[in-house]
Amino acid sequence: MAVKRYDGSAWQTVAGLGAQGPAATSSSIATWVKTASGGETSVSGNDDSSQPLSYTVGQELVFINGVLQKRGDDYTATTGNSITGLTALTAGDIVSVWTVNAFSVTNAISNTIMDAKGDLLTASSADVPARLAVGANNTVLTADSSTATGLKWATPAAGGKVLQVVQATYGVSTQSTSTTWADTGLSATITPSATSSKILVLVNQPFELFRSSTGAGGGIRLLRGSTFIWGDEAANSGGSLYSSAGGSTSRQVNYYHSFSYVDSPSTTSATTYKTQLSVNDTSNSGRMTVQYISNDSSIILMEIGA
Repeated sequence: MAVKRYDGSAWQTVAGLGAQGPAATSSSIATWVKTASGGETSVSGNDDSSQPLSYTVGQELVFINGVLQKRGDDYTATTGNSITGLTALTAGDIVSVWTVNAFSVTNAISNTIMDAKGDLLTASSADVPARLAVGANNTVLTADSSTATGLKWATPAAGGKVLQVVQATYGVSTQSTSTTWADTGLSATITPSATSSKILVLVNQPFELFRSSTGAGGGIRLLRGSTFIWGDEAANSGGSLYSSAGGSTSRQVNYYHSFSYVDSPSTTSATTYKTQLSVNDTSNSGRMTVQYISNDSSIILMEIGA
């Protein structure tokens, strides 16, 4: 006898001889048939074909003249080799006892392969099931051909995430009357966790420009260590900050200079970012002051995962 299932379009053999060939695990229903002589309320022993009555308790089906009897109401089956509690039989009644032999589905995967909550069923090679133990909290499933199952639990990639933030402020008034670049005093240091990380630099710096004639100008630039990375590279180049008026009118401008820059330092060493200032024209008392009247400047460094 074969046990089959319907896959939506056809019946497929899952156990027993048949579509899976002689290697499949067989299953069967054993039938015991006895003709009553009359008056019996129990049956046991050999049937009409000299087969002994034997069944697995709870897996038996009892019929009288082809009518299925209800277990516990119409009969009692507790011994494995006798049926009792029958209504007295009439001579010629046919008693049939069916019992289903235990069977296993071919190539079934045992539930004992799983050991804990969260375990996954995978494979170590073709037709070889395997267990992947649950990973640590907040890890993700990742393909990895070097592992036994081709899978592993790993920490999520940090791409696009802010990994750390460093902030610094500086409030000492710093003035320049030179066209040569000089430090403003504002700086911050960050140590990237990976060479692939980027650093987002945010600067907010109050300043004053003054000249007792038309056209007051100056510049602020950004450096990584001693390397120029943003702003006016050459001193006296016109300046990123400028104000002018006609005639000989003196100029004084007070404002905040804010900017952002994304840098790729390609290092895991401590890295310092700082600003510098210079004056565009020193004639006519030209000057530039940052942290003007001791207002705080700020610099924020954010490491962004690749």
